[in-house]
Amino acid sequence: MKPLIGITAEVKEDGRHHMPEVYTKAIIQAGGIPLLIPLIPEEDIDELCERIDGLFVTGGEDIDPSYYGADPHIHLGKIAPKLDAMEFALVQKILEMDKPYIGVCRGLHMLNVVSGGTLYQSMHSQREEEVMQHLQKAERSHRSHPVKVEKDSRMYGMLQEEELKVNSFHHQAVNEVGKDLRIVAKAPDGIIEGIESTKHKFVFGFQWHPEEFAIEGDEASKRVFKEYIEAAGKK
Repeated sequence: MKPLIGITAEVKEDGRHHMPEVYTKAIIQAGGIPLLIPLIPEEDIDELCERIDGLFVTGGEDIDPSYYGADPHIHLGKIAPKLDAMEFALVQKILEMDKPYIGVCRGLHMLNVVSGGTLYQSMHSQREEEVMQHLQKAERSHRSHPVKVEKDSRMYGMLQEEELKVNSFHHQAVNEVGKDLRIVAKAPDGIIEGIESTKHKFVFGFQWHPEEFAIEGDEASKRVFKEYIEAAGKK
């Protein structure tokens, strides 16, 4: 049976759930079955996590800084409190069960926050060092800046590239890294672009969006999702 991958979706103000097709395409292409996760009651989190084989937390709004003990910065963007609560509980449970996890952009941030880490609510105004443009003004498949990957990391084992150019759509970034997480990729300005768990079998966070490149045939990005689905298929 193909692995069932739960994918969280953005929740719009009118209650609609929104998910760009690229996320589901990347999972299908790699051999999994995508399952959109709407807002569900807290009491159903455990059962959902029992049924899915992996969790994919996607991009979206900023995370409420109260989750990492901070007050809202003046440049904090829009937050989604109900989605924050559900995703936080989902990621907690998936990590507890040691099921495969991929988080991109907001999904990287949520992984870090659940693990006890913190974020720059607005890296361009909170970080002392100069920051390059991370909210690119180009199509999503455009590779706007380079990222260097630690050669002794599991992420490098998947990508098989020590330096690659990536897309970039964020103004928040990882600040202090959470427990049992390792920084494995950075941009030239020092912004953290990739983290992986040192404790779990398959837990990775990407600041960029490898799904965009995977569906266009990029071999490095395709390997990420192929290995993710293989890990999710192991019982």
